[in-house]
Amino acid sequence: MTNRRKTVDRPEPPESLRARGSPPPTAEPSTVMVNRRNHSSHGIELRAACEDGGRSIRSVVPVPSARQYRNRIQRQSFELLQGEAVSMSDIRFQNASKRYEDNAEVIRGLNLHVHDGEFMVLVGPSGCAKSTTLRMIAGLETITSGELLIGGARANELSPAERNISMVFQSYALYPNMSVRENLSFGLKLRKTETTMIRAEVDRVAGMLGLDELLERKPRQLSGGQAQRVALGRAMIRKPGAFLFDEPLSNLDAELRVQMRGEILEMQRQLGTTTVYVTHDQVEAMTMGDRIAVMNKGRIMQIGMPTELYQKPANTFVAGFIGSPRMNLLAATDLFGDAVPTEKRLPRAATTRTMLGIRPEHIDLSHGGTGIGIGSGRVERMEDLGHETLLKVTTTAGAVLTVRASGEIRGRIVAGASVPLAIRAERLHVFDPKSGERLT
Repeated sequence: MTNRRKTVDRPEPPESLRARGSPPPTAEPSTVMVNRRNHSSHGIELRAACEDGGRSIRSVVPVPSARQYRNRIQRQSFELLQGEAVSMSDIRFQNASKRYEDNAEVIRGLNLHVHDGEFMVLVGPSGCAKSTTLRMIAGLETITSGELLIGGARANELSPAERNISMVFQSYALYPNMSVRENLSFGLKLRKTETTMIRAEVDRVAGMLGLDELLERKPRQLSGGQAQRVALGRAMIRKPGAFLFDEPLSNLDAELRVQMRGEILEMQRQLGTTTVYVTHDQVEAMTMGDRIAVMNKGRIMQIGMPTELYQKPANTFVAGFIGSPRMNLLAATDLFGDAVPTEKRLPRAATTRTMLGIRPEHIDLSHGGTGIGIGSGRVERMEDLGHETLLKVTTTAGAVLTVRASGEIRGRIVAGASVPLAIRAERLHVFDPKSGERLT
């Protein structure tokens, strides 16, 4: 059964903009996104210019295109802030594709189901179209073909406001002349919410995010982590049907990223809101997502729980992308020579014609124990991380392997030394060398 959307009275745009038929330039910067495609042939680069409703795009987009793009951003910003709260169960792409005017197809046959209340992470290298996927959910990018269903209803033609989605991006873009309280309440004021309700909601969100003591400060008086919490609060205060995050922690240092990961997860658990989170950082993906969708060149390579992607990658791309340091991938002949050992513990699919994968922690510096010996190797380089040591080893067959060992080997093994090598057969992955698909 689909949900009906309520029709609400929306505030009129200011007189200065009404004459031009454009919405007001007062848009909430943390809840809107613009197209970041780099149109090198036209010298156009769109950036997040929400702080002034899109007016600053004039500095990066040549006239006459500037006014066209600025008005588009103002319209979408104003609509996003006025969305009426509706219930949402899930988000689903069905064979969706995205093609730009230059005929470049950036997304092909996308099928993705984000369940109600799920924390889904989209991860992949730069240019894999994960942010474009997020903008398609928000309504800031059109879908060329296929369907987007929100709460079971087709959403292709819905405006951003009608989708009731809040977005948070890596640039906080808080209004510098407003206090934290005013930044948090801005969206509610646009929707003409009662003053008492606005104050109650601001206090509620500030309490959840630890902003109680910062409500009267201006953005310039906030740390990076505090500013990001304000951006989160502004998205939360609307009680949206879904949160969309586009690399929100990229501007923070390592310690703050760890802290903010925990805070975002805690917020999502408390609210139970469907969340789609985009990142290129696999550590964020592995530690935050209920499930992860690994993307490459506009396609989803695998969807699964973090442990599933790590332990059973569906192809060589996922095997090499998930895990740090990455999985060792090499031809079977490079690992075993001309004949694969006839060990029962080895996967049946392992032959001299296959590609094998072994994670660095599943290679032992010993010929004893339960491992299968693969000869010896020369230690080319060592990286001492304290609790562990990473070694780059070249085998007698010429294969280069990354080995993760305990930090306790410090002083016992040095660069240039020869070390015995053995692999744990039950941890071996087998792939088709042509398609890259998993065989076991």
